[in-house]
Amino acid sequence: MGLKWQKAGPNHVPSYQVSGIPFVTSSTTTDVLCPDDNGASLVTKVSFPYVTKALTIRNIGKNPLRVGFSERGIFNPGSTERLTALHGGVAKPANESKNYFVIPASGSSALSPLTSLKHTFTFDVRCKEIYFVSDAGPDNDPAATKATLGTGFTLLAELTTIPASNFPILTGSLNGTGSFEGIG
Repeated sequence: MGLKWQKAGPNHVPSYQVSGIPFVTSSTTTDVLCPDDNGASLVTKVSFPYVTKALTIRNIGKNPLRVGFSERGIFNPGSTERLTALHGGVAKPANESKNYFVIPASGSSALSPLTSLKHTFTFDVRCKEIYFVSDAGPDNDPAATKATLGTGFTLLAELTTIPASNFPILTGSLNGTGSFEGIG
């Protein structure tokens, strides 16, 4: 009888059939900054110790919140926003697509429960990391500073018992070939 049982992987169905283990994190209402057009990436990354079963995200800031599943995907194509050195430090080409979604601004962190529903979204999704950046920009308000362009989030993740190390990297390409389209 073997004692080296195989660990659960990303397609281990029973891991997704039970209630998730809670993982909660939050930022302040201005922690998530807008992309910097001077070459710095100001992306907020949350890494999970285990693969998620579902995510609930609430925008608690006064600016829209971009959410994506890769650092490259969170940037606009053809813009002056630049990726980190990890991605060559260059702007995302114009022929690529937007690989993020936007949660509308709440305008305040003190919302009534009914008002906050339109700023809270739940996703039944498997991932091991998620990326955030403010969707506000100087184009919206020329007098704005980085501090006024920030936003924030509250995140509740339902975790499985599948270690994050057993889950593939979600990326738009691996070694120059398409991998997970729509990720970036």
